[in-house]
Amino acid sequence: MPGIDPNFLCHRLSVCREAKPVAQRKRKMGEERKKVVEAETSKLLEAGFIREIQYTTWLTNVVMVKKSNGKWQMCTDYTDLNKACPKDAYPLPNIDRLVDGAAGHKFLTFLDAYSGYNQIRMYPRDEDKTTFVTESTNYCYQVMPFDLKNAGATYQRLMDKIFGNQIGRNMEVYVDDMFVKSADTLAHVTDLVEVFRALRKHQMRLNPDKCVFGVSDDMFLGFMLSKECEISFQLFKKCLGTPPVLTKPTSGQELILYLAVSAKP
Repeated sequence: MPGIDPNFLCHRLSVCREAKPVAQRKRKMGEERKKVVEAETSKLLEAGFIREIQYTTWLTNVVMVKKSNGKWQMCTDYTDLNKACPKDAYPLPNIDRLVDGAAGHKFLTFLDAYSGYNQIRMYPRDEDKTTFVTESTNYCYQVMPFDLKNAGATYQRLMDKIFGNQIGRNMEVYVDDMFVKSADTLAHVTDLVEVFRALRKHQMRLNPDKCVFGVSDDMFLGFMLSKECEISFQLFKKCLGTPPVLTKPTSGQELILYLAVSAKP
């Protein structure tokens, strides 16, 4: 995978000067997990995401997490390294503004990058700090792993650099979640062309299986973006802004309390 040009952006580790490198002791692992780790590292090697390393002062273990579908996911325990790095205070977008930004747009396209975090290269001098131990070999990442403390901030910084003149106008981005928004069909095609040109320019790849094109509703950051939701919230705002907001219950009449925001009874 080509990935983002390191001269455009790469991930650096700002390890505190007073922090001492930590080499974790190798943990025991069951045979089933060992086989999964071996298979996963083979894939990462073939993709050019990791490389073998012999001499390192930072060393961490892999942690196997079972997903809801029963399959194992390989994670890396960067607890010690993350503690040694100060938090990157790069500002993330306001989620409410992003959701509101979808209002009034007839067409939405939701895009998902293929292994998005891994399309960002590590700063070469920081690669050795990401070293993890397996049954027989030590590896370090050449690309940014998801488990690093400031990986999300670096990804948002990349998105802002690539789509800076489009965010708020015809698309919205929150770290690795993004959607294109348009008022009509012709505008949507034009907006998508603009997005794809930016992606192609920076050699960023999408995952077609997770992209949804030209829909009127879908989930975004846990929110359902749809025309019905927009109408319901506008009605809710109108009710809250029209006095009286609260009235005393009428004696002898049934009191109904609604706990959901919906235009439907």
